[in-house]
Amino acid sequence: MATRKAPSKDNAASQTGGFTLVEMLVTLCITALLSGLMVASIGQLRPMHRITEVNDAEMELEAASAYLQSLLGQARRLAPIKDDPAKKAVFSGNATGFNFVATAMVGSQRLSLRDVEIRARQTRDEFALMQSNIPRRLFSKAQSEEFTIIAALKSVRFSYLASPEYSAPSWKDVWTDREALPYAVKINLVGIRSGRETAIERIAIIDIGR
Repeated sequence: MATRKAPSKDNAASQTGGFTLVEMLVTLCITALLSGLMVASIGQLRPMHRITEVNDAEMELEAASAYLQSLLGQARRLAPIKDDPAKKAVFSGNATGFNFVATAMVGSQRLSLRDVEIRARQTRDEFALMQSNIPRRLFSKAQSEEFTIIAALKSVRFSYLASPEYSAPSWKDVWTDREALPYAVKINLVGIRSGRETAIERIAIIDIGR
């Protein structure tokens, strides 16, 4: 009579649903591989995030300088209405701001002349570039409109250029010719975003014949 052979230990382990050593090693290898891929992906996301922050800062400064270029392009050879008649100047400016008359949008439907003041306002360790618009009304107390063009700036600097037709090109920190508009205004803005500095320089050309 044949005798039945007792099952081995390995067969008993497989019948009870346990894992073999090979299966455990394969699982550990797959887990390690996936972990490595995740760490590599996170490492790539960090520089991408920094690049995105820099691009956003540059776009913000670019938008602010483009706005100033457009606004200066609307300058008119008129003196601000609030000035002393004996000291009227069609344009006055220094390194941190300037005053002039421009055609500005009123609401969203029409353009109107405004006395415009652009100035850098310091708050603690940073600057905000502000704009004030004053309606040109002789016999009424007009309310000025003030708003922020861009905030969180490390520095703001403007310089001015006379018409190259009459003098050698030379940028000035102060515009003193009361009867003339500058030919161009150089705009230098340095912003601070996420602890990093981003700088931009643009030149606004003014139609001095207006």
